[in-house]
Amino acid sequence: MYSTKELIDIAIGIEETGFYFYSTFKNKLKDEAFKQIFQFLADEELRHKDIFAGMLKELKENDGLFTEEYYSYLKAIGSTRVFANKDHIDTIAPTLHQPLDIIKIAMEAERDSIIWYSELKEVYRNDNKAKDLLERLINEERKHVLTLLDLKEKLSM
Repeated sequence: MYSTKELIDIAIGIEETGFYFYSTFKNKLKDEAFKQIFQFLADEELRHKDIFAGMLKELKENDGLFTEEYYSYLKAIGSTRVFANKDHIDTIAPTLHQPLDIIKIAMEAERDSIIWYSELKEVYRNDNKAKDLLERLINEERKHVLTLLDLKEKLSM
């Protein structure tokens, strides 16, 4: 069973690998718009990581709120996200050369973040401050998906 602190640690890991992904791929292609958007998204991932680090300092434990089955579900979605760690990114980086392939993976990773943060909102359902913060982050992740979709459409023309 995860503690709420461990759940936030997973969120920090998601943001760290997101930063690493965008930083790794921003220079892989020559397109200047692609580089700028990926730099923006990398910066956003670092900002989100800092928000979660701040949450850790103020965290209240929510022990016993959920069943073992729910924690197993959280473990499953936390461990099956697009990028489990930086090594996975290093493994696939040499195989990705097309901007649309890179964008597709980025969109999947952002979707995974939205799912994880939506579940965290349930864990923090009795903590309005944490719940509001998570809702704000979910909305930012949704904007990232739209940014990537816009880039995908521009590159597809």
